[in-house]
Amino acid sequence: MKKRFKEYRMFIVCLMMFIAFIGIGVYSAMNGHKPQMIGAFMLALIALFLLLGRYKMVLFDDVMMIYEWKVAAMLPTIIEYKDIQSIEKKSKHHLVIHHIHDSHVYVFDSDEFLKYYNSFNKA
Repeated sequence: MKKRFKEYRMFIVCLMMFIAFIGIGVYSAMNGHKPQMIGAFMLALIALFLLLGRYKMVLFDDVMMIYEWKVAAMLPTIIEYKDIQSIEKKSKHHLVIHHIHDSHVYVFDSDEFLKYYNSFNKA
């Protein structure tokens, strides 16, 4: 059994990129720049795929997979429930997971994340 949560920050970034590329594509189409229009719409399609399919945190039965900034990229991290000391709710979207080090997690609804974490942790 698993539960998926969308990473809040990357969702917002990908949404802004999608809107910007659509805007650039429309502007290029209005000015008659076909290669620039095609490129902008292709980048908008890539941003849409990132928006819909990527950056999903997953709570499994025994581990959770979250996304963290490491060096210069957003990379997945696996955290075992036995390593978690506590989870601190900072706001509606922000959680801090205290384990081997502190991980900052951004989700759409932190209460729902905590509810599912507690149900998996008790099982």
